[in-house]
Amino acid sequence: MDYVIIESSAWEALKSRIEGLHERMSELFGSRAEPTELLPGEAVCRILGVSRRTLQYYRDTAALPFVRIEHKCYYRREDVAALLAESGSPEPPPNRLPEGV
Repeated sequence: MDYVIIESSAWEALKSRIEGLHERMSELFGSRAEPTELLPGEAVCRILGVSRRTLQYYRDTAALPFVRIEHKCYYRREDVAALLAESGSPEPPPNRLPEGV
């Protein structure tokens, strides 16, 4: 292991420049966002009280945004809560069977 010794004035100057860089980056890019919680499809089905097929319909019609990670779909907790908070739930998929069958 190597040790480097610097004068305290050089250390303070370096520290000041790093703090200035941090402030500038925060101005440009904003503060770090809190990570969002991703829910698997099974949990979303339980929360919404819908089947997997209805959840697929919500994805197909963009009623519920999702992310795909390694061939699995995940949903942000905020998006699921927003869907629940809407005045009416998204329209269910149309019945594909003819009337009376």
